[in-house]
This record gives sequence, C-alpha cells and structure tokens, in this order.
Amino acid sequence: MENRIVSSGTPERENDYGAGGNPRSRPVVFYVQPLIARYRIEVVESLNRLFCVKVFACSEGVEASGFSREKPSCDEFVETRIGGLPSRRIRMQSRVLGRIVRERPDAVLIFADVRYLSLWLALVAGRLLHVPVLIHGQGLYRHKAAGLMRTVCYRLAVALAVRYVCYTEASRRSLERIGCPARKLVVANNSLTVSCSVEPEARTGTENGVLFIGRLREDSQIERLIDVVGRLHREGSDITLHVIGDGEEGERLKREYGHLGYVTWYGALFDDDAIAAISLRCRVGCYPGSAGLSVVHLFALSLPPVVHDRLPQHMGPEPGYVEDGRTGFYFGRDGGADALAETLRRVWAMPPEAMRATAAAAHAVYCQLNSPTLGHQLAEIVQASLRPRPAPRRAS
Repeated sequence: MENRIVSSGTPERENDYGAGGNPRSRPVVFYVQPLIARYRIEVVESLNRLFCVKVFACSEGVEASGFSREKPSCDEFVETRIGGLPSRRIRMQSRVLGRIVRERPDAVLIFADVRYLSLWLALVAGRLLHVPVLIHGQGLYRHKAAGLMRTVCYRLAVALAVRYVCYTEASRRSLERIGCPARKLVVANNSLTVSCSVEPEARTGTENGVLFIGRLREDSQIERLIDVVGRLHREGSDITLHVIGDGEEGERLKREYGHLGYVTWYGALFDDDAIAAISLRCRVGCYPGSAGLSVVHLFALSLPPVVHDRLPQHMGPEPGYVEDGRTGFYFGRDGGADALAETLRRVWAMPPEAMRATAAAAHAVYCQLNSPTLGHQLAEIVQASLRPRPAPRRAS
C-alpha cells in the first residue's frame, strides 16, 4: 500500500480577510498569551489577515516542560514577563494593562486564567475604556461542583468580558451550569493545524507500534504505558512504543528505560514531516495520563487515540472528541495498568479492516475540527465583537 502523507500549510484566504490593504486602516487587536507555542502560530496568522495584531507573550527558547516558544510574525511582538505575587497563587503578566490604557486597541483577546491579576486588570480597563475584551479558555469542565469562589470568579469574568470563547461544548456547558449567560458564551473547538498529516489510506491496520506524543511530565503517566507495552511484549506480541516529546521527566525516564529494545525515544521533535514518518510504524496513539491537544495531533496522523475515560481528570477538554470504538479507544482510569493492557489487547485483536475504519473516522474528526481552523474561528468572533468605527470625514 502506498503511504500517503499530506503536507499542507495554513490555507490562504486573502479574499475573505482583505489582505493587502493598508495595515494601519485595519483594527488593532492585542493577542495575550503566556507563551506562543508552535501550535498557536496558525491563530496569529489568521488574526493577521484581518487585523493589525500585537502579540503579548514570553519568548525564551524551549522551556523545560516541553513546549516550544515561538516569535510569530505580527505587527508587533511585545515581550512580557510573568511573575508571582506574594500569595504565590496569583500571577501577573507585565505590560498588558499599560499598553491597553495608552493605546486603546480595537479589541483584546486574552487567555482566561483567573489566577492572573493581569486578566482582571485588562477586563476592568476594557470596561472603563470601552475596549472589547474577549477571553478564551477551558471553562470549568473539570469541576462538577465549582464551589463558591470559582463560581464568583468565572461569573464575574464572563460579565466583564464581551465574549467568553470556550474550548469545547463541554466547556460551554460547564459555564452555563454555574449561571453564566448563554449569549456571552461561544464555542471555537480547540484544535491545531498539522502541516504534514497522514491520510487514512496509508494505514494497513497491522502496524506494530504505539505512538506517544506530548510533554514528559508527571501527569503523562508514560511509565504506565512503558510497563504495559513490556507486559504485552513478554506475552509474545510484537508491540513497540515510540515516544516523541520531552519535559521535566525526560532525562530520568531515558536513564531508567533507555535500555528497552521495544521503546524508541525521539526527544522534543517539532518537525511535522518527521513525526508523520514515525507515525507510519504505529497502529494507535496512546496518552495514558492527563491528555489535551495531543489527541488532535493523533487524529491528524490517522491514529485512533487511546485515552482514559474520565474527562474531568484530563489536562484539557479535547479528549472529549474521542468516541470509544469509533474514533479511538477508552480504558478505565481507575483500572490502572491492567485496564490499559486490556484495551491494547483488544485493539491488537481487531481485524485490519476494522482498524482502518477507525483510522478513517479519527482523521475525519481532524478535518472537521479544522473546517474552518481555530484561527479563522477566533478571527471571525473577534471581528463580530468590534465596536463600529466612525466613518472618515469627507474633504470639503
């Protein structure tokens, strides 16, 4: 079977976005993030087509947690610092408030972490100066009972913002549940654009690999996956594990497990073409701990994700995109390594045609999530929230 890897950049939509005009005639939008990871470049590029974008973030190479920090192309990149206040739970991002007050942009799109004092100052300044502030976040999907303090914080943040842009429908429902007005809530399904994806036709359904892609942190539970793959290997399976990623646990894990012949370590790999080539050796992807956007990357590679079944315990709401047995597979979180092993045995027992159908359904989710892309959705939401601009005076 011919392997079909598709390389594609972010689609150009100049006609939709009016590119080529005088940048100064376009609305000015502040895009505020703690850092610009590689997967958010598409968001900045999409905003750039419609607005003069000023990005506020930290950029200091690659941080220990495994994220890449990028300096995107934009009208201005404003280097910020993030520091903790004496309470240690409250954080502050520099330069955001001062620039809002001095420049009064046409809109501010800011991440919705209510522990940041800079978020609250931006919201208050936006209300006083009539600058639309949109906040973008996960909501309270992790909390069945939010508690009084969280409820007050989120209801107040939504009240001050012109829009709360929710990562998923689960995020929106969590905010409606605590009484946030539905008219303030809008969903832009959180996703990422992979420049080199893998078509389902490239899958045989008989590959012997499991792909882990993500940060090697405590909540990743990668050791559980290594142990399970070793268990199946000793049972006579030809299963192997491919690990892409790095982080605070990376060096220790390689010291302890680097000798295992059925585990291959690639480190922090950000080349989508290389990742796609590695994925061709794999039948599924697996994130044994608290997953997030990694599941979308697996969808792009036509790899059904294997994740645990407790959405509130995941790192982000994105594992909610997985449908057990159709686009991926669940294992019981409370069952630990035994439950994960049983799910992988079930996958390895499936006939190739069933695995190919699951790979096709997984890839279809990726296509749906990116039609349109997250950046295009956010740009349209910001545009709809802008105040009407006064018409220019005609020369007499």
